[in-house]
Amino acid sequence: MNELEKYHEQVLEQRYPIFETEAAASGETTANLAASILRRWYIMLLIFLVTCAIGIPAIWFLIKPLYSVTGAIRVAPILPNILTGEADKGEISNYQNFMNTQAEMITSTQVVQRAADNLADKNLSFFEDEGADHFTKLKQALNNTKPKPDVASILKRSIFKGVITSIADRGTELIKITMQNTNPEEAKHVVNSFIRAYMAVEVSSSAQGEDRKLTVLEDERNVLAEKLQRQREAIHQLAQEYGTTALADRQDMMLQRVASLLAELTKIEARRINLEAQLQLLEQTKEQAIATEELLKMRQDYINGDPMVNVLTANIAQMEQALIVAKQTLAPTNPELNRKSELLEALKAHLEERKDETGKAFDDLMSKEVASANKKNLVNRRTELEQTRAYENRLREILSKEDAETIGLGRKQLTILDLQDQLNLTKEMYDTVRRRIQEMEMERKQPARISVAYNADISHIRDKRIQYTFALIFGGIACGMLLAFLRDKADLSLRTPDDVVRRIGIRIIGTTTNPYTIKKTLLPKQVAEDYQTIRANVGLLDGGGMPKKVAVTSPGMRDGKTTFAVNLAISISKSGKKVLLIDGDLRKPDIANLLNLPKNSRGLQDVLLGREFDESVYSTPSTGLDVLAADSRNTTDAYELLASALVAERINRISQKYDHLIVDTPPILAFPDALLWAKISDAVILASFAGHTTAPDLKEAKAKLAEINVRVLGTVLSNVQVSHSYYRYGYNYYAQKAQSNKDSKRTRSKTLLLPVKELDKTAENSKP
Repeated sequence: MNELEKYHEQVLEQRYPIFETEAAASGETTANLAASILRRWYIMLLIFLVTCAIGIPAIWFLIKPLYSVTGAIRVAPILPNILTGEADKGEISNYQNFMNTQAEMITSTQVVQRAADNLADKNLSFFEDEGADHFTKLKQALNNTKPKPDVASILKRSIFKGVITSIADRGTELIKITMQNTNPEEAKHVVNSFIRAYMAVEVSSSAQGEDRKLTVLEDERNVLAEKLQRQREAIHQLAQEYGTTALADRQDMMLQRVASLLAELTKIEARRINLEAQLQLLEQTKEQAIATEELLKMRQDYINGDPMVNVLTANIAQMEQALIVAKQTLAPTNPELNRKSELLEALKAHLEERKDETGKAFDDLMSKEVASANKKNLVNRRTELEQTRAYENRLREILSKEDAETIGLGRKQLTILDLQDQLNLTKEMYDTVRRRIQEMEMERKQPARISVAYNADISHIRDKRIQYTFALIFGGIACGMLLAFLRDKADLSLRTPDDVVRRIGIRIIGTTTNPYTIKKTLLPKQVAEDYQTIRANVGLLDGGGMPKKVAVTSPGMRDGKTTFAVNLAISISKSGKKVLLIDGDLRKPDIANLLNLPKNSRGLQDVLLGREFDESVYSTPSTGLDVLAADSRNTTDAYELLASALVAERINRISQKYDHLIVDTPPILAFPDALLWAKISDAVILASFAGHTTAPDLKEAKAKLAEINVRVLGTVLSNVQVSHSYYRYGYNYYAQKAQSNKDSKRTRSKTLLLPVKELDKTAENSKP
């Protein structure tokens, strides 16, 4: 308090700003954009560091230099005779067209396929990377499978994409084969394979010298030898299960077994059907009398199911077909024709006799079963039917297994036969090549028109990692600036007076300084000058001086309103005015705890209920301030207590005893009590806390007060940075003065204002 007494008499020579402007438009200027980014500079720095920390190592480890590997084939325009030195008669008339044609031949299907055969067993990572898309690679990784890539297709796709090129170099005798890849050694293998494949195809078809033919044939012999080995191994693996490759006899045996099982199954099915018919007849006879039509039908089915009848019927059908054929081939007077006709008639007569016999047997069977053995036969037939069915099911299982094994054996036999055919063809080719090599070993070598100029080697290196690194750095800066700007735009809290003016358009009365942004020795002076500035500004508003009754409220909790109300009252009291501070927040009274008032000095509720004011008010000698504090009584009935018509009359009567009344009210957006105090008071000051109070809340609080036609003096923004304080030049002045007197004696004294955060913590801890 001594610091306040020391500085409150000083006259501040500064302009007192009265901000009464409309909220700024939503559009941002370049300056606002830069300010938004600078306010969130740490976000920009963090994004930049994270981007560079992750991206730069990733670029240098994941992105590899692109190597251009080139090999060349020489095409001689003139081929001299090895003996005479004269030019041959086959001199090329259009050399450039021939070169272009040969360049196209290098990427032809035949050359690509031969090169693929040479590269198939190299296990190059290039074919694994290019052989499948990302989805297929992921699926293969999950299934732990690694199928063999199609090397020829990958090479064709690389040629189409321009990864592998073959171009006739103008002005030279060279056809250059170039491949671009991040692995130069693998690229050398591929380019050399193309050179060897092209030389094998071209030289073998061109008869340009026995030496080149021999080389081509030797290469072909090596390829065929490897191919023979692979085919033999494949046949050996397939035949290993049975110990032989001749599976035809085994397959015939299995087919005969399947046929036997199928015939037996057919007989058992016929037997089962017969038994089911008999069982059905027996069950119907047992349960009820059989109708005549049903009996005739069963009799007919029984007769038709007789094997002898079926055999005779089949024989008659065959005889009839044979008779028809005989009539067409034999003369009508031929005795053989008569004999067949008589045999047919005899079979038909025998069939009728058999049907009669079967019918009689059926009648006798029906009579015997109905008369005496119905139950016994029924049991026997059921037992026999069950056995037949079990036998049939067993046969079906065996037949299904045998059939599957026979099919599998047949497929394996077909595969072995195909592989043996391929092996024979390869062997024939291998023998042919080997014999041709033996024939050509003694022939003299002759120069060839087309030869290998040089094998594959690195011709160019393209490294984009430096460009990508700079691009990443600029991208990280841009992303950081964008995120910083977006984060600042998303932050609705008010931090500076400019934010209040720009977003709300409310009058700025003054600011209080964040105690952590200035030196502790200069804090008492800064705080005192802050409140002198606020008091002076309030007095200059509208030219009418400071209002007699001032209500202090805030949009929400922890906005520093209680701290501001107490310190404003103390500041006015120190200026020589008689001031009464009223703790109007009946729901959470804090002023008594902040000022360490005794418990028996809290009587606002008593005054509102009619008790004498002099018995309830408490004077603080250290500040010269009278305090009408409240306690925790009637917190639930606070609104009803303030809504009484006599409250305003009592407050007006009390105000006549003082120069100014400062009322600390509840947050206006939390409880309606603040509106009642605002109507009683002459004016309202809205307290706001930098970094905590948001623009929507302050705007809504202003609108609520405007709805009830309350005079709003403006807002005080607490806890601002010293650089945004209205008294920042005074701070610099005192800072320079303190620096010049740094050797003088330093004394510690209690400041007028508690730090806002500490005061709010104290108020929070004092909640009931």
